[in-house]
Amino acid sequence: MNDSFWNELDTQLMVMAAHRYCLGRQSYIVGAAIDWLRKYKEYFDRNTVRVILRDTIEALQDNQAGSEYIDVPGWKKLAKEFYDAIPAEDQEWVRNSVAHKREKWPL
Repeated sequence: MNDSFWNELDTQLMVMAAHRYCLGRQSYIVGAAIDWLRKYKEYFDRNTVRVILRDTIEALQDNQAGSEYIDVPGWKKLAKEFYDAIPAEDQEWVRNSVAHKREKWPL
C-alpha cells in the first residue's frame, strides 16, 4: 500500500474515527473492524496506536465495548496484542491515560 497515504494526518485521524465508531457497536462491524485494525496496524503511527489502546481500554472499563460475550473478547484480544507490541514508555502512557478510572485494568 502507498506509504504516503498512511503518513497523512487525515488518514491517521480517520483510522481513529473508524475505531471509535465501531467500539461499542453490537453488529458485524466489530469483527470486521478488529480484523482491519489487526491487518493494517503496521501502518499506524505511534499516537494512533496509543489512542486506539486508550479508547479501547476505557470502553472495556466502562462496559461500553459492546456485547459481553461477542464483542468484548475481541476488543480485549486486540488491545492485548497492540499493548504487548508497543514499547514500555507507550505502555506507561496508556496506563497513565486511564489511571483516573477506578475500574480494574481489563488486560
